[in-house]
Amino acid sequence: MEIKFINCEYKEKIVSLTFEPSKIYGITGKNIEELIPIISLREICKGQIIVDENKITKDNIKEHQRKVSFVTAIKSAQINIYNIMVEYIKRNNLIIKDPIKKIKDSLKIVGLEDNILNKNIYETSTSEKKLLSFAIYLLSNPEVLIIEEPFKCLDKQNEKKIIMLLQRLKEQFKKTIIIISEDSNILYKYTNEMIFVKNNEILITGKTEELYLKVEYLKKNRFDIPEIVEFTHLAKKKKEVKIDYHKDVRDIIKDIYKHI
Repeated sequence: MEIKFINCEYKEKIVSLTFEPSKIYGITGKNIEELIPIISLREICKGQIIVDENKITKDNIKEHQRKVSFVTAIKSAQINIYNIMVEYIKRNNLIIKDPIKKIKDSLKIVGLEDNILNKNIYETSTSEKKLLSFAIYLLSNPEVLIIEEPFKCLDKQNEKKIIMLLQRLKEQFKKTIIIISEDSNILYKYTNEMIFVKNNEILITGKTEELYLKVEYLKKNRFDIPEIVEFTHLAKKKKEVKIDYHKDVRDIIKDIYKHI
């Protein structure tokens, strides 16, 4: 599913954005809450919104809203997980022939066993809650998933589980993933395209690897620089070391051994 925002008004600014299928996008910056309803199709902005070459109107907006899910965290509570998932199906009027099978299939996609359905939310770990939130929102079979800070409060092992899930959703199921985060290390490592927002304005957009090389420009606009990019930038600038920018520190080590 491709979504194009053409000359749309956002905070009295005119912006144009395109979200393509099978890509992971990153959005970073302060005070971007008002951008979320626009990109999740909860609001029709002034301008044009095109979904797969179809123009969004007040008459057809609801059918397209189902294709975009803003994945929110599950709070700890004494609520049975099975009941939560059934309630989600009912609340969203999802037409599902076999709800039980759909629920189990959704859990399987995110790597959870179906015996978790017998638990209450408070009995699950932080990583299980993250995976459950994906399983719930996947019940409506969205084509676009918007996620805020998906790796927050996770250790490296569970961070890896989430990114493997996102990669699978992108590659196998052709989903568009939009990560909203202030963690530059995460965004640099896992996204294909970036959107930088400053003072309620979309400052710059483009390929992640290219934009994060604009180190001085991003610093000037008070954006955090990924540690691996910062290290390479300083090494090239101060030590005149001939190394390239990489997303994996192991590749930097290979470069250092090669050139020093």
